[in-house]
Amino acid sequence: MKIISVVLAGLLTSVWLSGCVMPRRGTPVFVDARAGSFWSGKGLLLEVSKDGRSCRVTVRDRALIVQEFWVDCQRVHPRG
Repeated sequence: MKIISVVLAGLLTSVWLSGCVMPRRGTPVFVDARAGSFWSGKGLLLEVSKDGRSCRVTVRDRALIVQEFWVDCQRVHPRG
């Protein structure tokens, strides 16, 4: 039983470190496909620039890796 828990902990740690887990913080949004190449548009809004033109979001790319980058806020839409 102890070996299974150690293996499971190692597996979860490697998934987390590889960039496959979305962060817990942020507002759920949909990022328009014109802003980049994503697996799906479902992402998280992390920050808005002071001028309100750029939004920092996290979205999964087509390799399922979580990417964090700045996009035009016109490409970010509320997700309900």
